[in-house]
Amino acid sequence: MKTVLGAIATLLILSAGASAGPGQETRDIGRTTERELNVVLSASFCSLTISKGEPEKVVILESATESDDARVDIAYALRNRVGYLEITLGDMSEDKAGIGFSNFDRGRWTLKLTNAVPISLDVELGVGSGRFDLGGLQLKDFNLSTGASDVRLSFEEVNAATIEDINIESGVGSFAASNLGNANFKRLRFQGGVGSCTLDFNGKLETEVDVDAEVSLGMLTIIVPDEVGARILYDKNLMSHIDLDRDFSSSGEDEYMTENYESARGRMNIRISSGMGNISVRRP
Repeated sequence: MKTVLGAIATLLILSAGASAGPGQETRDIGRTTERELNVVLSASFCSLTISKGEPEKVVILESATESDDARVDIAYALRNRVGYLEITLGDMSEDKAGIGFSNFDRGRWTLKLTNAVPISLDVELGVGSGRFDLGGLQLKDFNLSTGASDVRLSFEEVNAATIEDINIESGVGSFAASNLGNANFKRLRFQGGVGSCTLDFNGKLETEVDVDAEVSLGMLTIIVPDEVGARILYDKNLMSHIDLDRDFSSSGEDEYMTENYESARGRMNIRISSGMGNISVRRP
């Protein structure tokens, strides 16, 4: 009964939200009996950083804003020892007519998540920039959707849990992911829109994984570590182009494979489709 009342109180206090206002501010939620977390984060017209935080804090949120319109709304509830965290960040003003590209990061937010429990993380970044180092967390599920943005995703440390599915949608702008081999995932699906995108699978990849990559109108670079075996299935069309590292050789119609595919401890099955994009697959 005490836990339930505490969770309700937390929800009522934090879900109301408040204007951060110009300056700096730090908020946090302490961890109690949580055995896992479900985090949904929406942000726009801001610069957002996500990283590993303190084990005993569900979340630490630091802000450095330059506008009274830069707001944060947080709702948190604990049910059956699962923490449900919803955060909305960014410029909430309705009139964006006077906002230029130089003002897209008027609100700057740093989000630090606990590494003590497994986390399902859904992030939607509309307009702005993102720097996400998710290494060292216990991610079990990860979804990322970006609009007109510049995003850098990395796993500098090995993910302490297994991610069944990583789903990434990149709209307009640039997207770069590094050390994806440390993400400890089974399946990764990437959809790129317009812009330049990089998927770098360096890191500790020692299992067989599946990757589906699709690009509409842009450039996609996929980096496969030397020690990892890879098989590529490419859906050819007249409007797209693929450039493969010389380590890849044809093993059938629309299929290419590295020499070490059968013998490598880590293996990637990569399916690529493209509208009017350019694809490059290379070794480091």
